[in-house]
Formats: sequence, C-alpha cells, structure tokens
Amino acid sequence: MRVTGWSNGGGTYGIRIGSRNRSKFFDVNWTEIEVEIDGEVHRLALTDGFRRKCPEFRDRGGPVIREWLRRNRTLSWPKGPPPSMELTPLGGNQFRLDA
Repeated sequence: MRVTGWSNGGGTYGIRIGSRNRSKFFDVNWTEIEVEIDGEVHRLALTDGFRRKCPEFRDRGGPVIREWLRRNRTLSWPKGPPPSMELTPLGGNQFRLDA
C-alpha cells in the first residue's frame, strides 16, 4: 500500500496510512504492529486516536522512523505533499516499510 511520511512539526515522525488502508489492513483489536525497517523488526504502538482521526503510526520514544526518513526520503517537506513510500502487509499485524 502507498503511505506517506507524517510529522507533528515538533520532532515526532510517523507513517500516515490513511483511513482506507486502516480499514482494509489493520484489525480493530490491534494495539501495536510490527514493522520491518531495513531488515530489523520494530514494535510500534497504535495511539488511541489511530481509529478515530489520526491514521498514522508514530515513532514515539525512539528515532527509528525519523532516521529511516532521513536516510531514504527527507525530514522536511512543503505543507501538503509529504514523501510517499510502500508499506507491505506480511500477515497479521506485521508489515515491511520500503522506500
């Protein structure tokens, strides 16, 4: 699925999956997902707002997504067009993030 970078403007980064992808690929009972990034699996919590108005997973408490964006895309983008990338479902709550 095509996804985009997300930032709160204050140093927290994440991956915005959008409401359609959320409905299609993310089970309502999941509280976390496992994302393979550069060959390493990371457990990332889904926030309380994930199901309501914030369809992105964030890198809270660690620089994994921020550093991946820095290496493969960018940490700054104009308002509106964030960088896009591919998030591949691997089964269950497991995904792979690719540039």
